[in-house]
Amino acid sequence: MITKIVKMKPLETKVDFLLTENQYALIAPVGDVHFGSEGFPAAHFRSHLEWCMERGAMFLGMGEYLDFASWSQRNVLMPLRDETKLQIDEMVRDAADEFLQLAEFTKGRWLGMLEGDHRWIFQNGTSLDQYLCEKFDCDFLGTSALLRLVPNGNYKGHPEADCILYCHHGIGSSRTQGGHLHRVEDLLKITEADIYLMGHTHAQPAAPIDTMTLTPDGKIVSRKKVIARTGSFMRAYIGHEPLSLDEPAYESRGSYVEQKAYVPASLGGMCIGIGVKQVEGSRYYHPTIHYRV
Repeated sequence: MITKIVKMKPLETKVDFLLTENQYALIAPVGDVHFGSEGFPAAHFRSHLEWCMERGAMFLGMGEYLDFASWSQRNVLMPLRDETKLQIDEMVRDAADEFLQLAEFTKGRWLGMLEGDHRWIFQNGTSLDQYLCEKFDCDFLGTSALLRLVPNGNYKGHPEADCILYCHHGIGSSRTQGGHLHRVEDLLKITEADIYLMGHTHAQPAAPIDTMTLTPDGKIVSRKKVIARTGSFMRAYIGHEPLSLDEPAYESRGSYVEQKAYVPASLGGMCIGIGVKQVEGSRYYHPTIHYRV
C-alpha cells in the first residue's frame, strides 16, 4: 500500500464552487475511463475534466485509463516473442499519447494514479500507468493508497484536522446501486479513514456514514465518513442501424453489458469537497466532507 502526505495549496478557482464549509480542497476521482473503447465519449470526458479544472479540483486516478489489456488478454499475449511484445509496447505508448493529448491540460493537478485490471507492463518492467504518471507529473499509487490531506492554514499541532483518504481500484460487482457499496463499506473494518473510494464497477453510488468520536478535551463530535464508487466513462450500449449481411457478425454484437442485459452505467465522475471546522466549545478540529455526483 502506498502512503502519502499531501499539504494542500490554497484553492484557486475560476468558478466558485463550495460543497462544504471552509472548503480547501475539491477532489475529483477519475477512473474506468477505457479510452479507445468503442464509442468512447471523448467530448463528454474532456468537458468533465474542464469543469473540474475551472473549480480548482485535484484529480485522483482510480485505474483503467486505456481499454487495454484485461487480465485474460495479457495471459494470451505473454507467450509472444520479445520482439513482438516490443511492437505492442509502441502501440500502447501511441494510444497513451492520444489519451494524453485529450487530457494534457490537467498536468500537475493529479494527487496520484492507481493501476486497475486493464494495464500493460512494458518490456523494461515499467507499466502503462507509470508512463501516464510521468506525463501527468504525479505519483504512481499502485494497488491502493492512504493519503493524508493536510489543510492549508494555521493547523500545526492539529492532526485531527487532516482528512484521510483511502483509495483502491475496486473489487466485486452488483446489479443494484446499494450492492456496489458493500465491498467499499467493508473497508471501514480494516482501515481508519474519512473517505473510502473504489472504482471498477462503473457505478457512482455514494453514502455518508456518521461516527461519534471524543476530542481530547472531552467533547463529542460527529465525524462524517464517505464511501463511494467513482464512476466510469465506458459506454455500454451503442445503437446503430442493421448492418449489411456481408459485414462480420461481431460488429452487430453488443458489449458484454448488453449481452448480459446489465443496467448501463451513468457516464461521469464525482467531486468531493473537503473543509475543516473547529469543534464547538473545543480547541480541536474535524474535517467536513460533502460530495456531488
